[in-house]
Amino acid sequence: MTVHSQHIIETRRLFQAYLAGQVSSRYGDAESAVQSYVLNSGGKYVRPLLCLLTAEALAGDIQSALAAASALELVHTYSLVHDDLPCMDDDDTRRGKPTAHKAFGEAQALLGGDALLTDAFALLAGAGSDGEERLLASRQRLAMVRELATAAGSQGMVLGQHLDLYWTARHGAGLDELNRIHRHKTGDLLGASAAMGAIAAGAPDSVVDRCRHFGRLLGLAFQVQDDLLDDSAATGKSRGKDREAGKLTYLALMSPEAASDAAAAYTQEALATIQSLPSSAVLIEFVLSLLGRTR
Repeated sequence: MTVHSQHIIETRRLFQAYLAGQVSSRYGDAESAVQSYVLNSGGKYVRPLLCLLTAEALAGDIQSALAAASALELVHTYSLVHDDLPCMDDDDTRRGKPTAHKAFGEAQALLGGDALLTDAFALLAGAGSDGEERLLASRQRLAMVRELATAAGSQGMVLGQHLDLYWTARHGAGLDELNRIHRHKTGDLLGASAAMGAIAAGAPDSVVDRCRHFGRLLGLAFQVQDDLLDDSAATGKSRGKDREAGKLTYLALMSPEAASDAAAAYTQEALATIQSLPSSAVLIEFVLSLLGRTR
């Protein structure tokens, strides 16, 4: 294990401890059982780690990015809860456990997702953060709220989900349409993750823009890799569900070998945008680990 790998593990543990504190303080009662259940279901924490490691790559204080990282995980988790609903992807398992609507019913899962989305913005605004207000200026918090809202809303992740549903079981779509789906559905939130890390580090707008572009490219690579893993039981999701549902995937348009090459090309393009950051070595190793993941 390299020094950089160990640092990534330590950063993940730091975030997990911070998130556990948020879950305990916000979702400790019976009415918040859905939120507690889904946030305690594990995960790769790609978006929070991308935020934290980008902040570090820009010589920022990692503590100043923890609230943003947590808000990103809340938004990502809400999107999974809603994606799994019968009116969307109708999935029974997530991360090896029953999905929220299977465990608590559709109505409670819907409300739990709504709560996570709303609470993410309260967290960014500093509600209930006690001494954390001093870590970020008001303009940084405002910029983060704008960044996350844009990435998650009608021109971002929601648009991606709309396009994904539209093209399910339809014919005639090509690579441009598929890339547009995943630029929004996956890439926008990953772009926001890197951009929010840059904002936490106090980076100028030009660097924030570059980090956002980096995250969006990474999102395309990540999604190609997801499609390659769709038939693997190791994902913790219903095996082959995307293919069986008639979803537009990269493997519907290209061979597994070509898809692997595409993921590698997107990754290399993403890395080229961050190599000049002050301390990018750990962030680069994290990105390369995503390309080589098996679940």
